[in-house]
Amino acid sequence: MPHFCSRLVLFTVVSVSFFAGFTAPVAAQEATPAGANEIVILASDESYVGVTRGEWDARWWQWTVSMPQDINPNFDLTGERCGYGQSGPVFFLPADFTGEPATVTCIVPAGTAILVGVAGSECSSVEPLPYFGRNEEELRACAAANTDAITDLQASLNGREVPNLETYRTSSPLFTLTFGEDNLIGVPAGVAWSVSESYSFIIPPLPPGEYGITLSALYGGELALGRSYRVIVRAPLVIEPAATPETGTPVP
Repeated sequence: MPHFCSRLVLFTVVSVSFFAGFTAPVAAQEATPAGANEIVILASDESYVGVTRGEWDARWWQWTVSMPQDINPNFDLTGERCGYGQSGPVFFLPADFTGEPATVTCIVPAGTAILVGVAGSECSSVEPLPYFGRNEEELRACAAANTDAITDLQASLNGREVPNLETYRTSSPLFTLTFGEDNLIGVPAGVAWSVSESYSFIIPPLPPGEYGITLSALYGGELALGRSYRVIVRAPLVIEPAATPETGTPVP
């Protein structure tokens, strides 16, 4: 797998265990919650809550560079940090920035969609060549050139192949990245312009349960190393306050 510092991300590779009761077909359809017997993905040109997939990809990169490397979920081999920095209607599935095979378990809140990146690249105004651009035109050409080197993409959900992945390639708008100290890119702290290009898709909210995701791709003709994902969808906890002599019995 290319090192994370190449700015090309191969998000998830190799095999994953498939869970009983979820041998679901994969289909693209409207943004409605999936039933217990199917997993759907949004159509390649479909927005989610008014935000395009290219914009969600940009937000994925902003989330990714927002945390220092020592706590960054993209370096976590267990999944314990999958939830770090997550908020809002879309859960960002972390990428593999380690190159080490692992089984990662991510707990996703019920009612939350999942952004799944298969592979992609970003370029910015602060990184060295070949990931550098001075303006939007150069950044867009840079991200496209790196993504052009990605071939033979495959994705499956619970053992069922996602068809026509080539139609899920998208470019982000021009956006800013805010780098803090000890950021995973290794550039000085500050703000930079960026453009990303990727193959990705969005899974609308799934019912509680366990799901398997497998992705793979070639970069420059070489298969990347990667990891398995076990996605557990859980309803948020509700803990009722206990009765006390001072407060009495809680009123619903």
